[in-house]
Amino acid sequence: MLAALKNLALEEKGSTFIESGLWIAIVVLVMATAGYNLANTMKDKFTGISDTVSSITIPAIGH
Repeated sequence: MLAALKNLALEEKGSTFIESGLWIAIVVLVMATAGYNLANTMKDKFTGISDTVSSITIPAIGH
């Protein structure tokens, strides 16, 4: 009887550990996806800024 209760307690800890690991994996995947999307958005914005700055003509000084 005592051994059966001990095994039940051990199994519950194991499943709690696995469940916590799955939640951590989900959070990491969501954060990685958000970071990837943010990086792409920022890349597009900086490319647009770079294109705008490159198209500005600078007048020659002293000629």
